[in-house]
Amino acid sequence: MMTTTLLMKTAPKNRRYGVALLVGTVGGILSAFVKWGAEVPLPPRTFSLGRNEFNPPYIFLRDYLGIDPTATVYTFSEHIINPVMVTHIIFSLVFAIGYCLVAEVFPKVKMWQGVMAGIVSTICVHGISFPLLHLTPPLSDLPFDEYVSEILGHIFWFWTIELVRRDLRNRITRQPDAEYTPYTRQL
Repeated sequence: MMTTTLLMKTAPKNRRYGVALLVGTVGGILSAFVKWGAEVPLPPRTFSLGRNEFNPPYIFLRDYLGIDPTATVYTFSEHIINPVMVTHIIFSLVFAIGYCLVAEVFPKVKMWQGVMAGIVSTICVHGISFPLLHLTPPLSDLPFDEYVSEILGHIFWFWTIELVRRDLRNRITRQPDAEYTPYTRQL
């Protein structure tokens, strides 16, 4: 019974994929900055064993795409910036657009205003994918601080995506979310 509720679909006539793509793009960019901001008070990696310097985006670019992240730097406001963090924007765009598109069909993905999606993404990406791709050490070797940082960062990240998604979708369409039948006003 619970599975059927979780997999409940919206009526196809209520889905707005173009709007989902647009609001996912806006939510992806904005939420990338929220995710970065969450890492300021709660840094996800320690300095031991070079974990802070060789973070998952760095290793992904170097080992899987053949891009040397140290060779691509730029200067902004007299600061030398390593654009490896651009991968966070790309990941954020992909996840936000995917989330917004899935929310048009499966409304339960929005559970707890996106917080559940943040928890699930943490488990799938940081708990399963990164260790399997050798982008991080095994889970047993990670410090507790990294778990706290990533879980809270992903919760804030997806909550932001959901707040942007719901507000912009409802403003653009002037309709409730896809799982609700648009009501008609009686004249």
